[in-house]
Amino acid sequence: MQRTHAVLGKMLTDAVAEGYRVPQRAREAGSPGAGNSPRQPLSAESAAMILAVATTRPDASRWVAALVEGLRPAEALGLTWDMVNLDAETMTLAWQLKSLPYVEARKPESGFRVPRGFESRQIHGAYHLVRPKTRAGSRVIPLVPWLVEALSSWKDHAPSSPCGLVWPRADGTPQSAEQDRRQWYKIAAEAEVTVTLPDGSTRRPLLYEARHTAATLLLANGIDQTTIKAVLGHSSVLSTQSYLHTDRTRTRAALAASAEMVGLRG
Repeated sequence: MQRTHAVLGKMLTDAVAEGYRVPQRAREAGSPGAGNSPRQPLSAESAAMILAVATTRPDASRWVAALVEGLRPAEALGLTWDMVNLDAETMTLAWQLKSLPYVEARKPESGFRVPRGFESRQIHGAYHLVRPKTRAGSRVIPLVPWLVEALSSWKDHAPSSPCGLVWPRADGTPQSAEQDRRQWYKIAAEAEVTVTLPDGSTRRPLLYEARHTAATLLLANGIDQTTIKAVLGHSSVLSTQSYLHTDRTRTRAALAASAEMVGLRG
């Protein structure tokens, strides 16, 4: 409901900008409110069970990046090798992979609908690399030792990608969000991990809950809120990238502690 309200509000604002008459009352309709998020973190035990399955796969680094480093799905799919520094053991998260719609449906020649204020770079078909919504979204984070080794190995065996993507499709083109989620669900099913809801029912874990899990693991290790927000790229932390450069040792130790909690020792 919140998403629908936000999209409708944007449509009406754009309509006014394009010269249409839209009643003021329609544009000022109130939001439905926050409500309760259905997302919840996995326990360290469940995360370890998922990683036990994931680490048998060639692309194991993709799932460790989600569960330990807290990457958003779009950040992971948009990560390119030039943003990974294996010598310095860091990665720069400055772009996200998005599929932008055409100006006219099913007409590539009509160009793309690029949201106002978006910085984007087309890499294949409708797929673009776009900048995060906030400055805090762009950040540099340390890699845990296990992930450094896994990425080094993956770099030698990963599909060749013309645009340099770290985790592309088998043919080197960008991975779709849907395919990425299907792989996550497959791993979770093989690990026999489910999420129990307040009413006692169960469901499969959502991919975005891996990011919630990364935050919870950091919190469980006694890591302060400022460091957690910096790692995850939350907008409430100012000058995130500078913060991580000046306090990289503490951040690296925090992530290493999370990796150990789920059985990853580098």
